[in-house]
Amino acid sequence: MEGRGIRIEPMAVGWGALVGMVGLAATSGADLWLRTLVIIVAFLIGGFLSGVRTLDHRLATAVAVWVVGWLMWAAIVVVLFIANWFGGPAEPEFAPGSDGAAILIALGSLVAALLGALAADRRYSGRTARRRY
Repeated sequence: MEGRGIRIEPMAVGWGALVGMVGLAATSGADLWLRTLVIIVAFLIGGFLSGVRTLDHRLATAVAVWVVGWLMWAAIVVVLFIANWFGGPAEPEFAPGSDGAAILIALGSLVAALLGALAADRRYSGRTARRRY
């Protein structure tokens, strides 16, 4: 994906988003505190993995990981909602908790993805911060 001169590697986004989405899916129906913790950790790992996979623009890649991870989860919820119409299992809750808690958890997962990308950047980049961003 290219936009405004920033090259984001689709493979890095895909792997990171998959890890984040698995955190969302694996905890569907779990207690709020457990689901929150797993989602945050999953996006932290996803952001780190995307940062390891890409060479530049790690923060932009982490934002893409967050967006794509939540969109993948939304697609699964929609498919299960349609399956429920035909007698399948009930669809999972899209976001944990109340509307306010869900927004905080979503923002927390974004911060976690960014922190993961920054950790990868610190670990795998020898350049100065001025030249990276």
